[in-house]
Amino acid sequence: MFFSKILMTKAVIFSSVIALLACTVSTDASANYTKRNDKWESSFKVVYSQDTTVDGQNGSSLDLESDYGWGFTLGYNVNPHILVNFDFASTTPSYEATAVRDNGNTISGRNKMDLLESQFNVVYSIFASQFTPYVQVGAGWSYLDSNIPSGDAVGGCWVTWWGQIYCDGYQPTYDDTRFSYNAAVGFRYELDNSLFFRVSYKQNWIDMSHSENVTIGSYNLEVGSIF
Repeated sequence: MFFSKILMTKAVIFSSVIALLACTVSTDASANYTKRNDKWESSFKVVYSQDTTVDGQNGSSLDLESDYGWGFTLGYNVNPHILVNFDFASTTPSYEATAVRDNGNTISGRNKMDLLESQFNVVYSIFASQFTPYVQVGAGWSYLDSNIPSGDAVGGCWVTWWGQIYCDGYQPTYDDTRFSYNAAVGFRYELDNSLFFRVSYKQNWIDMSHSENVTIGSYNLEVGSIF
């Protein structure tokens, strides 16, 4: 609850800053009208995910640390206000997991998690101009890999046509793919050469089955192109 209040406070502050910036920008369409209408766009982004705590069953918990990651988007501008896009992001946050045994004793361990997000979003730009605040909602799937072995490693060897021998192995781990959804606020600015920049704060919720839902806030900086 404490962490959720902090995240919501940051989101409110970020939204207020965006609203203040929007009030200082002219909306004169003849001066800065956008070129994105009826065009595709793609972007590369740097992600900074915030730390969070997830409470599980019987007193267990998972503490995810903040982390930098990367991602990309591909979308189509239906009109100057509405963008529909696919959003992918990858982070590998460190975490500390705490479990409670039947006798009440606790055990804990640290590792790195692979967290991949694949979501489809609807983005609404407030102004039909080169600079505009925007809001976003979307849903999709999040893949979580604990990198904790779930069984014996498997693999094999084979001989190529040229007589060389290659061997490869695979270590199964505890992983899962879960439904997730998001909401974001931000602003974008387009240059005359069709390049654009986006900065946003995004809140992502992952629907878990054996713990409370995972809530992760992140800051996103994007550089993209309209084509």
